[in-house]
Amino acid sequence: GVCGLQNLGNTCFMNSALQCLSNTPQLTRWFLAGNYKTDLNRDNPLGMKGQVAEAYGELIQHLWSGSAGSVAPRDFKYTIGRFNSSFSGYQQHDTQELLAFLLDGLHEDLNRIIKKPYIELPDFDGMKDVDIAEKSWDYHRARNDSVIVDLFQGQFKSRLICEECENVSVTFDPFMYLSLPLPIKKKSKTSIQVTLSDCLDEFTKEEELSEEDLWYCPKCKKHQRATKKFDLWRMPEIMVVHLKRFSHSRTWRDKIDALIDFPTSELDLTDRVLSIEDHASVKDEDRLVYDLYGVDNHYGGLGGGHYTSFAQNFEDGNWYNFDDSHVTKVDVNDVKTTAAYLLFYK
Repeated sequence: GVCGLQNLGNTCFMNSALQCLSNTPQLTRWFLAGNYKTDLNRDNPLGMKGQVAEAYGELIQHLWSGSAGSVAPRDFKYTIGRFNSSFSGYQQHDTQELLAFLLDGLHEDLNRIIKKPYIELPDFDGMKDVDIAEKSWDYHRARNDSVIVDLFQGQFKSRLICEECENVSVTFDPFMYLSLPLPIKKKSKTSIQVTLSDCLDEFTKEEELSEEDLWYCPKCKKHQRATKKFDLWRMPEIMVVHLKRFSHSRTWRDKIDALIDFPTSELDLTDRVLSIEDHASVKDEDRLVYDLYGVDNHYGGLGGGHYTSFAQNFEDGNWYNFDDSHVTKVDVNDVKTTAAYLLFYK
């Protein structure tokens, strides 16, 4: 597990994500046990003929064999490039885009549903949130059942209110990671202390959609201004947090280099989950408490820069800095830096 990944030419964006994923205990143990071979779905039209899951499985076997100080992930990169041409060359990419593509690819390659049923969602009008959420999740699971869904997927509630007729629309959608906005105005270069909790507040705060983002109100039968609010409803076993450091509009792109303070252990999200009615009465062992085990870092500016990762080895409990083929031991207190871009919690 303490094994570097060689840089094949601007591939640090891939290596840093792979090291975090490799240190996800439940997933790696599952792959090392060879379970993926029985779940391979070669006929899924949304998948990659099982080849991405196979390439990942082989890479994990190499990383955890203990026989090499570093591995060159050539086959893996080649396989991913065949199914997504943007990863086929040797340009730098966004590690988050690679992770999203990989998790989705693994999910479809390992989807236990061989023939996806056609499902039409019923009219949820007048139904209680808890019933809509449950039904939406059941429909999702009827078509999506994989080790990735088991571990990484949660569900959030999104509520839209039309400003014209006050019609309320509630939907429940699955998520594979949380993309959190940073509550920092670009102008303020001052080092204000921002915490992960502030970012979660920002994510769940009600916002007014802009003129460019008008919502089609089914009641008014036209596009209207609306307010939108997200809430966490169902939490996954593994929570990946994407800190939205890169902002871009049509005219400019920018990176926010602020320090976001995040807990390395005991991140308790119980009180943020809307489906829990009485937060105070939740027993200690049932609380949603997460511990950090991986950080994917981006150093430098847009387009270029360098990616590394910190990850906690689940066998020896130590933290390591993975910088392509170089691996060094680090202290857990050193993993909080202004470079933190993706956070992995279990």
